[in-house]
Amino acid sequence: MVPGAGPQPLGSPDSRDRPDLPRAADTSDTLVEAAEQAGSLEDLAGLLRAMRRRHTRQSRDSTLTYREMAQRTGWSRSAIAEYFTARTLPPADRFDALLTVLGAAPVELRALADARDRVEEVRRRVVPQNQDTPSRAPARPAAPVTRASPQSGTAPRRLPPDTGLFTGRQEELARLLELAERTLAADSPGTAGAPGFANSPGAAAISVINGMGGVGKTALAVHVAHWLAASFPDGQLFVDLCGFSQERPPREVHDVLAELLRALGVPPGQIPDQAEARAALYRERLAGTRTLVVLDDAGDEAHVLPLLPADAGCLVLVTSRRRLTALDDAEPVPLDVLPRDEAVALLHRCARARPDTTADARWGQVAELCGRLPLALVIAGALLRTGGRAWDLGRLLDRLSPERAERALAGYTDHTRSLSTVFDLSYQSLSSDEQLLFRRLGLLPGTEVDAYAAAALLDADVESADRLIECLADHSLLTGSSPGRYRRHDLLSAYARALGRTSDAEPDRERARDRLLDYYIHVAERSSVLITRRPRPALPGPTPAYAPDLRDDEAARRWLSAEHANLEAAFADADARAADHYAVALAAGLAEFLFAEGPWSRALTIHRAAAAAATRLANPAVGPAGPTAHPAFDPTAHGVALTNLVRAQYLTGDYAAAGGTLAEALSVFRQGGDRLGEAAALTELGRVRYGIGDYAGAAASQQTALELFRQVGNQLGEANALNDLGHVRHLTGDFRAAEEAHKRALEIYRQIPSRLGEAAALTDLGHARYARGDALGATEALEQALEIYRHTGNRLGEANVVHYLGQVRSLIGDHRRAAQAQEQALDAFRQIGSRLGEAAALTELGRVRSTTGDHAGAMDAQEQALEIYREIGSRANEAWALNHYAATTAATGDRPLALALYQQALAMNRALNQPDDEAASLEGIAEHHLSAHNRAEGTAHLHLALEIYQRLGMQADAGRIQARLASIDQGERCLLRLDD
Repeated sequence: MVPGAGPQPLGSPDSRDRPDLPRAADTSDTLVEAAEQAGSLEDLAGLLRAMRRRHTRQSRDSTLTYREMAQRTGWSRSAIAEYFTARTLPPADRFDALLTVLGAAPVELRALADARDRVEEVRRRVVPQNQDTPSRAPARPAAPVTRASPQSGTAPRRLPPDTGLFTGRQEELARLLELAERTLAADSPGTAGAPGFANSPGAAAISVINGMGGVGKTALAVHVAHWLAASFPDGQLFVDLCGFSQERPPREVHDVLAELLRALGVPPGQIPDQAEARAALYRERLAGTRTLVVLDDAGDEAHVLPLLPADAGCLVLVTSRRRLTALDDAEPVPLDVLPRDEAVALLHRCARARPDTTADARWGQVAELCGRLPLALVIAGALLRTGGRAWDLGRLLDRLSPERAERALAGYTDHTRSLSTVFDLSYQSLSSDEQLLFRRLGLLPGTEVDAYAAAALLDADVESADRLIECLADHSLLTGSSPGRYRRHDLLSAYARALGRTSDAEPDRERARDRLLDYYIHVAERSSVLITRRPRPALPGPTPAYAPDLRDDEAARRWLSAEHANLEAAFADADARAADHYAVALAAGLAEFLFAEGPWSRALTIHRAAAAAATRLANPAVGPAGPTAHPAFDPTAHGVALTNLVRAQYLTGDYAAAGGTLAEALSVFRQGGDRLGEAAALTELGRVRYGIGDYAGAAASQQTALELFRQVGNQLGEANALNDLGHVRHLTGDFRAAEEAHKRALEIYRQIPSRLGEAAALTDLGHARYARGDALGATEALEQALEIYRHTGNRLGEANVVHYLGQVRSLIGDHRRAAQAQEQALDAFRQIGSRLGEAAALTELGRVRSTTGDHAGAMDAQEQALEIYREIGSRANEAWALNHYAATTAATGDRPLALALYQQALAMNRALNQPDDEAASLEGIAEHHLSAHNRAEGTAHLHLALEIYQRLGMQADAGRIQARLASIDQGERCLLRLDD
């Protein structure tokens, strides 16, 4: 069994599809050709996945899931998953049955069956079939038939001892064992050089295990070498090349070859003097053998090339802190730090801790402080294991959390091994330019860097910075995280900061940090302008020498998505250092991304701190003549900080605080004569006002904002104000006027163009059509909006549209899909942090549940919604939700309580001028009276509701009332006839 494939979601596409197996396997010839080339378990699994894709295309249906295949075959889903992910070779009968399910033709069945048998034969030589091995542990290979042995007659066994502490690394083990499997298969008659094998005829298989110092490269190489030893009976050689060693200089290849030749049985007197001759004899001795060679701690490619065998039966494992990119035939196996659970397991094992202590959360804290780096974990475990009663987890946590930054790595030593020493060796191997960049990376507030950020730190051009980053990555001092981006390890960062403090002048470090922050601020501001649907007053600031060319909103959104963690870390650092100018500017650059993606609680924290910083900058001192503003601080930045705080406040439901902040923002913009900023603040004021039910005030604010936007010629602001006015018209029941406002806004958004604005107008237009009972028109508008939001990655917009589509599904009676939509929207709103959205989805979810008879579930959801609305002071939404809660209460049979709730909702809706919700309250009161056989009161309330619905143009609701009145009249006539 090949380890490390890992569990996958049932029925999900397999991310490990191999490029050497054609994806377009639509013809039998293509599939048969691929089957004839298959030689490994992964090849066979790739064929199964290719057939699964073909089955999907040919059937024009969704992908055949593991569950469906399990139902058709009677096997477990986990067994099928193992066949498709190369964890297990399917038995012959099961393989044939699986091919039938996947629609294999007879000619394909034969070729695929032959491929399966060929893979089984290869694996039988490597993996014993009768050994019971754990599912996550590599099976120890069985000894194959021995070929020619070294001429001395005694095969060398030079591997160092394996460690009992080895933990995890299942994926890497699987890759190395697969390489060994391919090596043995390629060395077999009839298979050498076949497509799909990594090594060509006559070439040894090579793997380079690379990673930062202390990540466990040697431990992995030695561990896997012991597992494979029996499959390479002609010898196992190990050489420490000392490429990065404190005690010894790098080994000379000339001397290493002599050592290897002696190990292969060559008498000292017969070892040539010249290195070239020694290398030739070394290759000659290994020819025709199956020998495993471990070259540990290589400094560079030149350290390795003369030591490579030339024969296909040999396997070479190289470890290095560098990537050794010039070894063209080598298969790279990069090592990163351990996952958290494996890091904790290694620490626990190294400490020889009792099993009953594993639940202590401090193990995880220590593992994180060690950066999940194996060497640091081993040192920490050794301190616990050998320290007796003087050491426990508490003291270890104190040791690893020093107060002084210059002693950041002081705790990572057991007086024999030292993490600082390990890092020193890597640092000393760098050029002076590489060393400077490494130290500058200690100034990074976040964890990732690209060439532009590095250029800002170095005050260099992007091309030079990119080359230096690549050099650091080659030395495993950075790890690639995505195309063009690299991640640094926390402990290496601490080491870099300590080096910077001792090696660089503080003014130089400050200038480098300022250049980086100026770069972040400039590009974040440009990106925000591209993705926003709100006018943004321009904030002044220096322009970096180099910045990415962001041509459209998609490029801007990608940049913000990649950099937002760095931007947040930069803001936190600036705020902690009281660098108020940078804190204000960074918060402004983050605003659009945070409001679109959430969580809004984080947005509130950031913008509250930014507003406080802006206020300090605007009023740093109070003298005899009153407040004195900072001469370099632009009032626009103050107003923008306050406006962003307003948005965060009302989005999280704090309308009272938002109102106070808005008054301050308007004052700042008006004093500075910034009419664009004033108009933007008035737009936010309108939203706050209709959030608390002040529709007249909301309309007045939006109308004033509309006029200001038109005066300054800002079409985006004009469209926003129009769309918001439409929303107010909707809330007051003027649905026709609402539609007209949304349509006019939609036209402007498309002219600008603004895709997000277009989506917002379509969303509100769909909601207005839904209110009039136009399910078809509502669905059309909402689905257009949903497509835009998904294309642009706007989570909040998508959640809103899904919520409204759920309402439309309820309108047409599709309650199952309505509930699914509201549950999906609820999850999204909670992730984003939208309490208003959460409450709205809960209200509608309760409504759907009540309709389907789940009254208990309905009341639970609606009570949660009402609690949220009351907490945030949204009386308009509370009155709307109260109607639905009253309806559910009536459905449970508690009509007196339902009547009281309807009457409370009626009073609130009349006071708030919400006529459509007022009509819903009247309708509920009518049904109460009718159920109590009070026909006169019931029909009177129905007529009041009907008049409102007809006035508002809510045709579906009016039709429902008319039908209800007609049924009452018909029932009355029937009773009269019975009396006659």
